[in-house]
Amino acid sequence: MPFVLLSACGGDAEYCNGANEAAVMGAVLSLLQEYLQVSGLRAEVCPVPCAMAASAANRQRADFLLTLRSNAGQGRGIEVCHHPASEKSRRAAALMQENLQQVYIDAQRVKRLPAPQLPEFHMAKCPCAQLRLGDRGDPEDAQWMLQCTGVIAHALAKALTAWFGVPCQSPFSQREAQVRAPSGSLALRRAPRAGAQLLRPLPNGAQLLLLHREGDWQYVEFEGTCGYVLRKFLKAG
Repeated sequence: MPFVLLSACGGDAEYCNGANEAAVMGAVLSLLQEYLQVSGLRAEVCPVPCAMAASAANRQRADFLLTLRSNAGQGRGIEVCHHPASEKSRRAAALMQENLQQVYIDAQRVKRLPAPQLPEFHMAKCPCAQLRLGDRGDPEDAQWMLQCTGVIAHALAKALTAWFGVPCQSPFSQREAQVRAPSGSLALRRAPRAGAQLLRPLPNGAQLLLLHREGDWQYVEFEGTCGYVLRKFLKAG
């Protein structure tokens, strides 16, 4: 069974909206781990900082190493960094870039680049990538990170399962439901809150693929579009 090791930086760093970076990154990794495990991959969250993750990956003979961190004052957007000399790392990074472009605020700001200055890329014996997810000091990035941890986890799960050549499965046991809204349609939104961007209305009877829960909201997929709906307006089966 392929083994993915996950690690995040953060510590006591905070976003400008007060969210703790370690908590946000931990939420992404925890849900990503669930997605990967139900998809047939072994995934573990490494309790050591990113700088020590390569040693852990070598010791545990991981097949892929993914580390997460945010930018601090380096500008909005996402950087998908990969080993400059590893074709496998470049291919994985390309898949992550493609999937993150679909969910980030501005697709043009999701960039893929070689990062020879990162010591873990030189030490790791397996393919690896590091994601720099947004600028902690930017209000829009901070809000996106806080509200879209599940979206990010799903995007990364789709990229990694595609890289390993396995279908991305949902960690939700009951995987399908129908829309049953009193108004006749249900809003599919970008984030799990009432005022979030409307992606499209879903008519009653629409069959949705259930991906994961976040409180009163359900993350779903309908005709290739993923977003959040209120759980109370869904009927299983």
